[in-house]
Amino acid sequence: MPSLSAVTKSVNQLFRNLPASWFFASGLLLGIQLALSLSVWPAPEILVLLFLLAMGAILRGYWGRAGLLLGYFWLLVFLAWRMELAPSWLDTQGEVTLVADILESRPSSKGLDSLVLQVKQCTRAKGEPCTLAARAPARIRLNWYSPEALPQAGETWQLEARIRPLHSLKNFDAPSFTASQLAQNLVSRGYIGRSAETRKLAAARGLDQLRSNWLQRLNQADMSETGRRFFMALALGERQALLPEDWEILERTGTIHLWVISGLHLGMLAGLVLWLARPLRLPWIPALLMSLAVAWSYAQLSGWGVAAQRAAIMLGLTALLLSGWRRLSPWTIFSLALSLVLLLNPLLVLGRGLWLSFGAVALLLLALRGLKPVGAWHNLLRVQWVIALGLTPLLLWQDAHFSLWAPLVNLMAVPLVGLLLLPLGFFSLVVLALTGGTWPAEITAWMLGKAVELLSLVAAWPSWEIQHPAWLWLGLLGLMPPGFPGRLLAPLGLILAFLPQPAPEPYPLDKDWQVKVLDVGQGTAILVESQGQKLLYDTGSGYPSGWAPAIAALQPQMSGSNFQHLVISHEDNDHSGGLPKLLDQWSAEEVWMPRPYDNLCHAGQSWQLGTLDILALWPPKPVEGRVNNEDSCVLLIRGEEHSLLLTGDATTAEEAFFSQALPSLLKHQPLTLLISGHHGSQTSTGTPLLEATQPRLAIHTAGWRNHHGHPHISVVQRLLDFQTRQLNTGHHGAIFINLQPGKKPQIQTWSQQNQPLWEGISHKPN
Repeated sequence: MPSLSAVTKSVNQLFRNLPASWFFASGLLLGIQLALSLSVWPAPEILVLLFLLAMGAILRGYWGRAGLLLGYFWLLVFLAWRMELAPSWLDTQGEVTLVADILESRPSSKGLDSLVLQVKQCTRAKGEPCTLAARAPARIRLNWYSPEALPQAGETWQLEARIRPLHSLKNFDAPSFTASQLAQNLVSRGYIGRSAETRKLAAARGLDQLRSNWLQRLNQADMSETGRRFFMALALGERQALLPEDWEILERTGTIHLWVISGLHLGMLAGLVLWLARPLRLPWIPALLMSLAVAWSYAQLSGWGVAAQRAAIMLGLTALLLSGWRRLSPWTIFSLALSLVLLLNPLLVLGRGLWLSFGAVALLLLALRGLKPVGAWHNLLRVQWVIALGLTPLLLWQDAHFSLWAPLVNLMAVPLVGLLLLPLGFFSLVVLALTGGTWPAEITAWMLGKAVELLSLVAAWPSWEIQHPAWLWLGLLGLMPPGFPGRLLAPLGLILAFLPQPAPEPYPLDKDWQVKVLDVGQGTAILVESQGQKLLYDTGSGYPSGWAPAIAALQPQMSGSNFQHLVISHEDNDHSGGLPKLLDQWSAEEVWMPRPYDNLCHAGQSWQLGTLDILALWPPKPVEGRVNNEDSCVLLIRGEEHSLLLTGDATTAEEAFFSQALPSLLKHQPLTLLISGHHGSQTSTGTPLLEATQPRLAIHTAGWRNHHGHPHISVVQRLLDFQTRQLNTGHHGAIFINLQPGKKPQIQTWSQQNQPLWEGISHKPN
C-alpha cells in the first residue's frame, strides 16, 4: 500500500501547476453549492460584507477564497432577482395577456405541444400590470391547447394565458421539477386554453426564420419518421423531435451525448470551415474568426444549451490560443469557460447538464494530460476507458442512466457520427440553405435510421445493475497521472461494483409498520409497508404524455421489490390514472380494480399484509359498471395498536353507513390515522365518521393551491373540533409515518428536511 507521504506528494504535484483561474472556478462552484443549501435568507449586510471580502481576496490574489465568497454572494443576488421576475399570487388568479417572443416551439406527437417564451409585457384582466416580467423580460413555459397552429420560434405573439408559479411535487429522494426549470432560466409555467385569444404580432427573423424554414422543408421531405427525428436532433439540436422510446434507446446505449449540440459538433464545424479556408488561401486570423463565427451561429441556431455554451466559450478561448495572442493551458480554458457559464446563470448547478458536460471534459483533461501521443484508435480507446472509470460515479450521482455497453458502442458510434454522419448533416444544411434541396438530408436520415436500428438491438441486450456504487469511486484513481500511488487499483472499483449482493436478511418479526403518503398533486397514492410487504392504495393521476407523478414518488421507495396488493379506490383519474404506467415499472400479486382485473372490492373482504389485518368496509356489494366516488373502496388497516382508515372519495352518506361498525372494529380505541375523504372536500369526513373514530391525525391529499379549495374550511374546522392534528401534502409534501406498538406515531414530512431558498419562487406574495 502507498504511504501517506507518497500520496500527499503526488496530490501536491497534481495541483502545483494548475492556473489561478482553476482555483477561482472551483471556489465559485463550491460557493454556489453552499448558498443553495441555505433555508433562510441572510441579512443584506451579510451580502455586502461577502462582496467586499471577495473583492479583497481578488486584490490579494487569493483566487480560491475569492471564488468561494463571490459564488456565495452571486447565487443569492441572482436568485433574488429571479424571484423578482416571477409571477405573484394575483397574477395566477385569472387570465393574463402576454406579449412575448417565442424562443422554442415544441410540438409533441401526443398532442401536448408547448412553447418557451420571453415575456416582454404582461397585464391582468382589468389592464393592471403583472408582477411577472415587470422589471425585465422573463422566460416561461406554456402548454398549448389552442386549436390554432403552434407558433414558431422567433415570432412575436400576443396571447391569453393562465400562468402558475414553478412548483415541484415534494417527495423524498425524488428529483425536483422546480430545480430543473430554474436551471433552464424559467420563472413560471402555465397554458394557453382552447378558447384563448391569440394573435401574431411579428414574423420570425434571422436565424430563427432560417431554422423554421429548414424544419418545414425537412418535415415535407421523403424520409422515414425515425430518420427524420434523429436528423433534426443531430443537425439542428431539435431534441424535442425525439420520442420517449428514442431517448430510452440512447440511454441504454450511452449515446445521448452524440445528440446534444456540444464540443463535438462545434469543433467539427469550426474545423471544416478552417479546412475549406485553406484552398482559398485566406489569412489565418480571418479564417479563424470566420470559423468561430460559424460555430457560434450554429450554437445559437441549435438552442444554446449548457453543452453548447460550454463548447462555444471554450472554442473562443482556444481560438485565442491558436491565434498566438495568448498562450492558454487547457485547464485555463476549461476554468474560464466554467466561470463564465456560472456567472451567466449560477442556477445551472441545479440541473444535470452542467455537471455531466463539464465533468466529462474535466475527466479527460485530468486523465490524458502528460500521456504520450498515440494513434487515433488507441486514443479513442483511452477516452472510452476514462469515461467508463470516471463518469460512471458522476452519472449515478446525478441520477442519470448507466449503460454497461456504452464504452463498446461509443468506440464505433463516435467515429461514425463525428467523421461521417455529422459532416453529412452539415452538408445537408448547406445544400438546404443554398438550393432548397433535401436529397442529402434524406440520404443522411436513411443512414441514421439504420444506425438507430443497430442501437435498438444493443439496447435490448441484457444489462447488469450496479450493486455497490460506492466502489466506483476507486475508478477515479485511474484518472491520476502515471506513477500516482494506487492508480492500478482503478479497475478493481468496476469489478467490486458489480459483485452480487449478499442474500437479504429476513425481515425481523417486529410489529412496526409504515404509512407513506406521497405527494402526487391533486390525487391520492398511499404506500403501506409491513415486514417487507407492500400495499399501494391508489396511483394518482395519469396524463396523455405518459407521465404519472406516482412513478417518481415511488421509485426511491421500491428498491426493486413489488406490491403484494394494489388497490384502486375508484375510477376517477386522480386515483387510478397512474395505474398503467405503474404496472410497466412494477408488478402486483393482486390488483383490486374492475375492468380489466375484475377483482372487485366490497365489504366483508379481508387479507393480511405482514402483521396487519386489512378489512374492506365499502361498498356493500361488488359494483357493476363504473366505480364512482360513492362506490369507493374503503379499507381499515389494523396493527397491534395503531390503525389507518382509507376512504377514497366516499361521501358523508356512505360514511354514515360504514361508520357504525368502526367503534367495535377499533375496539373503542381512537383511530391513529385518517386520510380525509375526497382530499378534504366538504362532501366527506363528516361528523358521524369523526365521532366513530376520534382520529388523532388526519392527512389531506390535496394539491398545492388546487382550484377546488381543498381542504375545505368546514372539514378543517370539524377536525379541529375533535382535536385532530392535520397535515396537508400540498403544503408539507410527502408524509411518512412510522407506527410502533407502545409508541406515539413518528411523523416525518418533506418540508421538515427540505426548505431550500429556491423553492421560495413558488410562494411569492402579492
